[in-house]
Amino acid sequence: MSLFGIKEKEKIVELNTLIDSLQKEIIKRKGKEEELFEAIQEKDKKINSISKSPHDRQFEKITLEFDKVKKENTTLKISNENFKLENMELIGKNRKTIEQIIEIEKIVDCLKEENKILKQSKKPEIIKQKPRYKVLIKDLYSARKHDEFKKIIENLGLIYVSELEHLNFEKLMTDGISKTKINNAKNEYTKFKNGEFNSDIEKYLVHGHRVSKIFFRYRSFVSHLTDMGIEFLYQLENFDFEVLKEEKFTPTQIEKLKEKITEYNKLRKI
Repeated sequence: MSLFGIKEKEKIVELNTLIDSLQKEIIKRKGKEEELFEAIQEKDKKINSISKSPHDRQFEKITLEFDKVKKENTTLKISNENFKLENMELIGKNRKTIEQIIEIEKIVDCLKEENKILKQSKKPEIIKQKPRYKVLIKDLYSARKHDEFKKIIENLGLIYVSELEHLNFEKLMTDGISKTKINNAKNEYTKFKNGEFNSDIEKYLVHGHRVSKIFFRYRSFVSHLTDMGIEFLYQLENFDFEVLKEEKFTPTQIEKLKEKITEYNKLRKI
């Protein structure tokens, strides 16, 4: 037997129908709420984007750039501090170097002053070595302005400067040479007698010619002499030619070298 009558059952059916209708309405409203929420969010985004003026967006951009520059400036400040420390160290080292330079300059100034005093003092007497070799007229009068004079002297059979001791220079005018050229030649000889000649002639008088000039055709021999520290002819006075055999010089070559030296000494040695 049912607890409900026909009316109660009908009432229950109506209530169930109403409940279903209400549930459907609730679901429908929830859907609309979600749609409205999404629409509101989208509108908010649009409002935010619209509400920012070009100036605001420019300001934001400037702010970002400023933050970037600020970071870079901080990095630069740190680097600058490091550079300052390094610079202080360099200044310290440089100060020591400057002090050393100043000290050296003081020493140099003292040496200059001492040198000046020595120059002003009495010069020591220079003792010249005794000449070993005779000077040829053609060597003393090597300048072209003396060509005519040399030609006349050659015709007279004179070879050495020492032979000009008794020469009557003025008499040479009869040979057609001008007085000016005669005076030039005479002055050259007077200066030679008084020791007024260049360093080349001075070296020659004592040392003779350089071996490189006399033996220019014998390069291997000159090279060997250079290795031995021999530079001038006088250094060959006691030279042992037998050592050249060890350097693969032939007997014929050695004999030619000896003859060259003998010929040179015969012509020039005092």
